[in-house]
Amino acid sequence: MIADNHFDRGYYERYYLRSRTAVVTREMQRNEVAFVIAFCKHIELNIRRFCDVGAGTGWWAKEFSKQYRSCPVVETIDSSAVASSIYGHRNLSLQQLKGPRADLVVCRDVLRYIPSSEIETAMNRLTDKCRGVLYLQVITSDDEIDEKASDMEGWFRSAAWYRRALKRLRFRDCGMGLFVSPRLKSFDPFALEIR
Repeated sequence: MIADNHFDRGYYERYYLRSRTAVVTREMQRNEVAFVIAFCKHIELNIRRFCDVGAGTGWWAKEFSKQYRSCPVVETIDSSAVASSIYGHRNLSLQQLKGPRADLVVCRDVLRYIPSSEIETAMNRLTDKCRGVLYLQVITSDDEIDEKASDMEGWFRSAAWYRRALKRLRFRDCGMGLFVSPRLKSFDPFALEIR
């Protein structure tokens, strides 16, 4: 189990706010958000509700709001009381996630912190929240990890494990961490566009 105080002010300073130790640069942030928005536009998904699950410093939602100004609802959720207090998120664990479904759900570097005994509940809650596109980024046991630069806490499952779990939940894998909900009936891809 990850300690309650693991995601403290120091964690966010080290991995997100200090430029020399941050795991994601400003340019990487802009490009990642633009990429996901471009995919949503490509499949003609009008994003009326956005949800960032495990929002941390809130960078994803901030950059999304700059690049997609027409979205009326931007929701940020984090299980860390520290992050929620500092950055204004709703303080809620992924295993407790509920509320109105979102057109775009982002879950970035969260699932590896969920223990095996709770991961099925977390995946069910996450996918239930999504009515359109789920963007999932998670370090897996298949990735080469710079252990000096990375937080090595958590459960490192295989990429195949995540793909199987989402396939069981009828999400369509479009590659690059993009999964489309079965609730998005207008999504009709060519066979080569999905796995």
